[in-house]
Amino acid sequence: MKRTINVTIIVIILLAITASGALAGSKARRPAILASADRVVELQRTDTGWDGTWYWYVGSTYNATNLTGATALGLLEAYNDTKDEAYLDAAKDAASFIMTHLGAGATSLPPHYPRLTAADVVFLHMLSLATGDPQYATRAVSEWNNLKISYPTVAVLDARFRSINRRSTWDIAFFMEAAYLSGDTTWADGAAAILADLDETFYYGTDTWWHALNVAGSLRALVYCGYGETYNSDVTTLLTMLIQLVDDDTGVGGYIQDTAYAVLAFRAVGGAAHRYANDLARWIAENQEDDGGWLEGGDEYPEVDGEALRALASTIGSNNTLDGFNYGNYQVMNSSWMRDLNSGKAEPFTGE
Repeated sequence: MKRTINVTIIVIILLAITASGALAGSKARRPAILASADRVVELQRTDTGWDGTWYWYVGSTYNATNLTGATALGLLEAYNDTKDEAYLDAAKDAASFIMTHLGAGATSLPPHYPRLTAADVVFLHMLSLATGDPQYATRAVSEWNNLKISYPTVAVLDARFRSINRRSTWDIAFFMEAAYLSGDTTWADGAAAILADLDETFYYGTDTWWHALNVAGSLRALVYCGYGETYNSDVTTLLTMLIQLVDDDTGVGGYIQDTAYAVLAFRAVGGAAHRYANDLARWIAENQEDDGGWLEGGDEYPEVDGEALRALASTIGSNNTLDGFNYGNYQVMNSSWMRDLNSGKAEPFTGE
């Protein structure tokens, strides 16, 4: 069957990732996913903090609780790929923490924080889809409306970001996805217009720390939320920009987090972009620590572990089939990464 996305993309592939070189020795897909998911579950705690809650932590350093949803999306993606109930149970634990202690609907009073993050809202929606349990989606919509008390329109959020010099469409992309999943098309439409304004140097200047994350996050959100046709030329430009950031040896800038979001963006585009997603995911797997986590700048961050896990588990493995791809059970690499039929460079594609 053909993968359908709401965009027609014709782009010259500026860089091509080959199956040789630094990526050839990377770890097999499934073992990398399992090791990562087990590590994220290992980092959950039930013995510290508020009664009945847990943190993700590394050593004595506790991650901010506003990263719960972003981290737990990795567990949910791992469950979707492996069907291991342990990962779904851990994702439900994350949802329980969010619903008990965060936002307007918190049952533990006073709540630890009065609002959910946009990533938390997205996570609850995705968990509802995975489990068929409407309570998660109901809470997600409620908390989205609570978020809108602070940010009734994307213009208000944009003004806030400018006032604090937060040059991050990566964040706006999460807000847009939360709005889209909550049925708030007006808010999402406004956000899409900002993400597609590639001439805006405040967000898309190459001098920002978030440049790669902005490009990848905007591309993924515009395609995933159905704005590909409306902003066709901008999506094509974002795709070209992201391809230019890819390197065989260093992924995207040498950063696990940036590379993970690039994988998610290429995966959303589909078609020949799957090749880029898979090859970047191999780079992530190659840089995985023995305990299943990753080091970013010499430190391990549970959020980055979860994002890398989400990227790995979102790739096309031997449990899926798509036109133009076949099963990748290559004994030489001991890997289940799926390869395109023409093992050479990725071809220009139209989005079909």
